[in-house]
Amino acid sequence: MSIYHTVKNGLIFSMFSLLSMLCYGQRPVQVLYFQSDADAPTEAYVYDNERMVAKTDLPRSNFSKTFKIPRGNRRLHFLDKQLAEGEQAPEEMPFVDIPKKWKKVLLMVFEDETNSVMPIQVKAIDASDNVFGPGSICAINFSEIGVIGTIGDKELKLKPKSFKIIEDPIAENGYYPAKLYGVIKEGAKPRRFIKQMWQHDKDTREVLFILPKPAPRYATYYCAPIRDF
Repeated sequence: MSIYHTVKNGLIFSMFSLLSMLCYGQRPVQVLYFQSDADAPTEAYVYDNERMVAKTDLPRSNFSKTFKIPRGNRRLHFLDKQLAEGEQAPEEMPFVDIPKKWKKVLLMVFEDETNSVMPIQVKAIDASDNVFGPGSICAINFSEIGVIGTIGDKELKLKPKSFKIIEDPIAENGYYPAKLYGVIKEGAKPRRFIKQMWQHDKDTREVLFILPKPAPRYATYYCAPIRDF
C-alpha cells in the first residue's frame, strides 16, 4: 500500500472516530448519593443499552466528577461491577430515563433495599443552562413541613415533598441574606428555620436539601455546590 493510501485511510479513520465522539459523548452528567450509609455502594458502572458509558464515584456530600452520555432519549442503567464480555445484563438493574432535550444532567441516588442487583434508585434533574443554570439554586424539600421566606431578592414558597429552582438570588456575586421559616402544618405560625448570610457565585449551581428531622426541629438542611459544569 502506498504512503498516499496509508495517510488517506488514516485520515478517514480519524474523521469517523471524531464524528463518532461528537455524536456519542455530548451531555455532561454529575451524580450524588447524598448521605449514603457506610455500607452503601461507592461507585457505579453506567450503561446505555449494552454499552458502558462511564464508571463514576457515588459521593455522599458533593457531586461527582463530570462524565458524558449520548444525545437523544436515553435509559441509563447502573451496576456495581462491570459486565464481562458476553455477559448478559440483569433485568432488574436500576435505571433512569433522560429526555433528549436535556443538555446537562444531575443524578440523585437513593437507597432501594428492594433491588437485589444494586440497592439504589436514581432520579434525574434537568440542569440545562436555561432550566437550572449557573448561579441558580435548586431547593428540594424532602421533609413534611412547608418552607417559606426569602433567598436574597427572591421569594420562596416550598410545599412538603416538592422542589423549586431559584434563579440568581441576587444580580451580582456577593453575600446575601437567606431568611427561611418552617410551617409545621397549614395555618400554624411560621418558625425560624434559616437566618444566615449566603454567598452567590454566578458560575456555580447549588442544590439545597431540606431534610426531615424528629420533632421539635422537624427539618434540617444542606447545600451542595456544583462547579465547572
